Amino acid sequence: MTATAMKSELAIGKFNQLLKTHAATPPKTPTDLVELLVESFMMADATDEQGRNAFDKLMRGSVDVNDLRAALVKEQVGMIGVRYPLAWDRCALMRRTLMDLYKREHKVSLERLRNVPKREAKTYVEGLAGITPFVASRTLLLGLGIHGVPVDQATVDVLVEAEVLGEASDPVEVAALLSRHVLADDAVSAHAALRKATDRFLASGRVPRLGKKKK
Repeated sequence: MTATAMKSELAIGKFNQLLKTHAATPPKTPTDLVELLVESFMMADATDEQGRNAFDKLMRGSVDVNDLRAALVKEQVGMIGVRYPLAWDRCALMRRTLMDLYKREHKVSLERLRNVPKREAKTYVEGLAGITPFVASRTLLLGLGIHGVPVDQATVDVLVEAEVLGEASDPVEVAALLSRHVLADDAVSAHAALRKATDRFLASGRVPRLGKKKK
């Protein structure tokens, strides 16, 4: 199904209510872009607490991001724990991305992207080997202020269960749909609200309620 075909199936009123109900303070994230990318790999389809803890374990277990790049996948998995959701898959993809970045830049850094046009930065990050759309979008949004709404499979599940979407769809298509609806100035707050709703869903299995703001 294309994003255009999905547009009529987005319950805009329910989506706006979901954001209002789960309004949250924008997350504090690493200032280093590569560290933000690593954190984003850990956040996908996991709760914020799981993601932060996994990121902290990776940073404590490595001298720096280049040391993390050099670590084998099994060593990275050992840092975050084999029971971490999709531990092997996410570490394999993350290592592939860090290796590609090193090949391109001869160092593990994305800082030069702060000084290039946003379109160029977006193309660069999205083109890194192994990177997922959620990781790319979150890194671009929170690190460089480039518009987008990060969507992983858990986010799609929440939107379907909350009847914001009529049926399960590809996260990339859903992200494109939401990005057209959410204004650039509201993207960070929308991301924070969606993460809060997703956190509750992953932790309890319950559909986020609409209309009553949680404290």
